[in-house]
Amino acid sequence: MRYVFTIAILLLSITTAYCQAKNLESLESTVVDLVRSDKILGVQLLIGKGGQILLERHFGVLSANDVSSVNAETQFCIGSCSKPLASATILTLVHDKRLNLDTPINTLLPEFDNIEVAGRGTADRNPSLRELLSHRGGIYSQKLEMNKRQTRYIRDFKLTLEDAVKGIANESLISIPGTDYAYSGAGYCILGRVAEVGTNQSFEALFQAKIAQPLKLQRTTYFPNPSDPNIATGSANGKLNPQTPHLSKPFNLPLIGGSLYSTARDSARFARMVINKGSLEKNEILSKPSWDDYTQLHFEGKVYGLGWTLKMNNRRTIEVSHTGALASSRATFRINLESGIFAIALYTLTDPSVSADTGRRLNAAISAVTSSQD
Repeated sequence: MRYVFTIAILLLSITTAYCQAKNLESLESTVVDLVRSDKILGVQLLIGKGGQILLERHFGVLSANDVSSVNAETQFCIGSCSKPLASATILTLVHDKRLNLDTPINTLLPEFDNIEVAGRGTADRNPSLRELLSHRGGIYSQKLEMNKRQTRYIRDFKLTLEDAVKGIANESLISIPGTDYAYSGAGYCILGRVAEVGTNQSFEALFQAKIAQPLKLQRTTYFPNPSDPNIATGSANGKLNPQTPHLSKPFNLPLIGGSLYSTARDSARFARMVINKGSLEKNEILSKPSWDDYTQLHFEGKVYGLGWTLKMNNRRTIEVSHTGALASSRATFRINLESGIFAIALYTLTDPSVSADTGRRLNAAISAVTSSQD
C-alpha cells in the first residue's frame, strides 16, 4: 500500500510540474502575441516561486518615440498596483504608533472637519484610515462619474499632494463612512497626506525609508528621474500619452495609490516579502500583526482588504492581487499565499482602446499560472 501511495504522489508531482510548464509556455505565448499584434508596446514579465524565478521576459520598446528595447531595468508606471505598496507603508507607521488605523482623518487634517455626505448634511464622523485603505471611506470614486474638479485632484500631476487633498476635502462624501464600497484613488491621496502630516515627512521619503530601501528596490519611486532614458511610456492616438505622470511639467503629485514607477524585479522582491509574511532575507518589513491586518478582510461585502483584492477560502486568504491602469500604463500583481507562486506583469499599451481585451487575455493566462499548485 505504501508503494502504491508513493507512486501516486510521484505521478501527481509529475502531472503538476507538466501543467505548470504548459501554463508558463501559454503565458509567454500570449504576451508575445499581444506584442506582435500591436496591443502591447513594451512589457516586463516575471513569474516566481519563493526565491526561484520560473520565467522572466521583457519584450517590445520604450515608446512610440524611442524604439530602444525594454530591458530588466526599464521603469513602468504600475498604476493602482501602487496601492499594496502604499498600504504597506501606512501599516509600518501604524506599527510604529505614529498613525492609528481607526483614528478619524480630521485628527490630522482639519480641512475635513465639516465634510458633508451628499444629500444628508454634515457627516457624523470622518473616515478612518482602515476605511480609506478598504475603499469604505465614502470618498468619491473614479469608477463612478466625476466632475472636472474631482478629476483634476487625482490626475493633474502639477498639483502638490497637499493642494490635491485640500481640494478633495471640499467635495461631499458619496456615502456614510464605513458603509458602501467605492474604489477611490482620492481616498488613497488622503491616506498619503495623513502620513505626511503625522510624520512631517513626504510620502515619497516614507515609502523609500519603510519599504523601498529595506527591500532594496532600486528602481521604485513616485518620482522617476525625468532625464532617465529607460522609462516606458504608452501611446494614445499614435503619440505619447500625455496623461502619463512623468511627462508632466512640473511633476509634483505622488498619486499615492496610482503613480509609483517600478520594475518587475523590484516588484518581485515586494511579492516575496508578502509571501514570507512580512520579511525578506531576514529583514522584517511588516510585523506579524501588521501582515495579518494586511492580508485579512476588514469589511463584509466586496472582498477587498487593506490595499489588495483578496481570494478567500473558508474566511482564510489564499491569494492577494491587484491590477493597475493609468494613462496607457498597465500592471498586474498576483500572489498565491499557499503555493508561493507570484506573477508580475508591467506593460504599456499602443492605445487605451485595446486595454480591455489585452488585460482580459493576459490576466487569464497569469491566473492559470498562479492558480497551479505544486
